[in-house]
Amino acid sequence: MTTTHTSPHRRGISLQAKVLALVLLPLFIMTVVLVARESMDRIDTNRESLAQQRETLIDNRKQSVRDVVQQAKTAIAPIVDNADADDDEARERAAEILRSMRFEGDNYIFAFEYDATNIVLPHQPEQEGTNLGDLQSPDGDYIIRELVEVSRDGGGFYEYPWEYPGTDDTETKYSYADSIEAWDWMIGAGVYVRDINEAMADVEAEAAADLRNSIVSAGLTGAVIFLIVAVIAWFLVRRTLGPIRQTAAAMQDIAEGKGDLTKRLEVDTKDEVGELATQFNAFVSRMQETLREVRSSVEQVNHAAGEIAQGTDELSTRTEQAAANLQETSSSMEEITSTVNHSAESADQANQLVSETADVARQGESAMGQVEKTMTDINDSAEQISNIISMIDSIAFQTNILALNASVEAARAGEHGKGFAVVAQEVRTLASRSSEAASQIRELIDTSVSHTQSGAEIVRQAGQTMQDIVQSVSRVTDVIGEISAGAKEQSSGIGQINTAVAEMDSMTQQNAAMVQQSASASAEMRRHAEHLNALVSSFVLGDDNATPRRQSLPASGNTASSRPTLSGNSTSAAASTSTSTPQRSPATRQGSEVEEWEAF
Repeated sequence: MTTTHTSPHRRGISLQAKVLALVLLPLFIMTVVLVARESMDRIDTNRESLAQQRETLIDNRKQSVRDVVQQAKTAIAPIVDNADADDDEARERAAEILRSMRFEGDNYIFAFEYDATNIVLPHQPEQEGTNLGDLQSPDGDYIIRELVEVSRDGGGFYEYPWEYPGTDDTETKYSYADSIEAWDWMIGAGVYVRDINEAMADVEAEAAADLRNSIVSAGLTGAVIFLIVAVIAWFLVRRTLGPIRQTAAAMQDIAEGKGDLTKRLEVDTKDEVGELATQFNAFVSRMQETLREVRSSVEQVNHAAGEIAQGTDELSTRTEQAAANLQETSSSMEEITSTVNHSAESADQANQLVSETADVARQGESAMGQVEKTMTDINDSAEQISNIISMIDSIAFQTNILALNASVEAARAGEHGKGFAVVAQEVRTLASRSSEAASQIRELIDTSVSHTQSGAEIVRQAGQTMQDIVQSVSRVTDVIGEISAGAKEQSSGIGQINTAVAEMDSMTQQNAAMVQQSASASAEMRRHAEHLNALVSSFVLGDDNATPRRQSLPASGNTASSRPTLSGNSTSAAASTSTSTPQRSPATRQGSEVEEWEAF
């Protein structure tokens, strides 16, 4: 049964929307930038125009102030020309004329002497006749003094802050000062910037309205152009992406249907979209052929996975048996190691005992040598005693002869020699006893010498025996030392064997675990192969005329018959097998691994 898995599809932004955004977004940004640039240019132009108008207005006001001052100077020129230098009446008439002059509303003419004494100040008549030379602006400048200097330099404009009439505010004022050299007067007039700002307010309002209208007009024009281009772009994009939507619908039909790869798209155009349909048809055709080959390969993989799983199961069983045998071997080797270690320890103890025995035998040999020397000394002493006894015996014999001669001489002496005869008799008796005692001592000494010689011979024989014993003990010591060294080497070798067996046991356990993992992986591969087979079967591939090529797999009987043995020919047999079959399928390689483990 074929199951079609449909993953949830989340609807994103369409390609048409993306293309429109790609086209319209730069256009919108460009339109906004152009409108903003145009608006900024117009704002800058308007600002420059207002600045120019303001400068022009200021220049006009300055020129008007200058004209007023020139008119005032012209108005009093006849009085100045016809009056004397000390004509106070003419000065007063000229001052009245200046007080009466007004321009642009309530603006007035002022006049000062060169020493800063006020002559005409219409809005503050109480200051007339007062010296205002110390009058300072908020900036610290002496206003009247500098106006006088400007007038004496030929006339000109001077900018300074001054109180605005009717308020307490200080505003910037432009004044023109000129001189009347005949009377040492400075006359002038001024205009406030505030008046210029008020005059500019209407101009700025009108300019702002015009600017606002022009910006709105530019924005509307840009919006209309953007909408027209957007409609045209939408139409072209929709017309262009229509075949792509048809292609997507065909691909969705293939994906959501039964996976029919025999369907093809119709190619109506020769542009990129038509090329896309052509390449899609080629892709589907290629996928059809590829999935046919995949289906054939999946069948072979499924069959090989079954063989691998079966071989892996057998290999797992034999590996477990080998692991159990190695565990038993390891236990036996541990027991043998313990026994050999005990034997080595016993050999060490025997070697120590034999060494002690050899030491005792050497000590006995040394004692026997001393005994033999002592017996020799005793024999020598006995011979000396025998010589002394012989000399005593000779002395007793001579004494006896002398006593006998004394008796003969005493007998000859008669009565007078009786006492001497008795003494001679006693001496003869003592000599006889000494001779008898010397004879007995000689016999005893001879017996002692005989026994001493016999004992010395026995001691010499015992010494020779002790030498033989020492030599035998030395040979036994050497033999036991060799046995002990051999036991140690044997213990070390068995320990290495035990270590090797333990490592083989560990490796066998690891191999068993790897075999189990391989078995699990084989089962997993087989499951995936079946799942892949099911997935490939879910596609309709049409008639499969190509016969799938299957690789021959070795039968179990042939595998069993070609198992290598542990003899020396196994390597050559394996090499010849490898040479004769350089390319083997995974199942064949797995069977070879099973054979090697079975032989092991």
